[in-house]
Amino acid sequence: MRHITYSSIANDLNPKAFRELVADARKRNEKRGIRGVIAYDGRIITQILEGEAETVDKLFKTIRRDGRHSGVVLMSRVDVDDSQFDGFGMANMTPSEVYLLSSAIIERYGDGDNCADPLILD
Repeated sequence: MRHITYSSIANDLNPKAFRELVADARKRNEKRGIRGVIAYDGRIITQILEGEAETVDKLFKTIRRDGRHSGVVLMSRVDVDDSQFDGFGMANMTPSEVYLLSSAIIERYGDGDNCADPLILD
């Protein structure tokens, strides 16, 4: 199971548009078996995604190309033994909560290859 954490700048995304984006993403991600958490502070999005490695990597590539994001930074990319988000779907959290959760997962598993993998950055 792959776990990634990234942050990006949300381009022209107001709170209503963010809620709509998350609602649509929840539906798509549920079908793909992707779980995680997302935070938005009015400018910065921080998200943890978790699911099958190939599916998560493909989604991250899509996010990097999405014009609603800029300055996408991969903070961690690691394979984990167990789901950290069973039953979560895609939950909203504050940026601080996402940071603390990601830090706890990194402490347990390490930060993996984070942004060093060219397959992610293509």
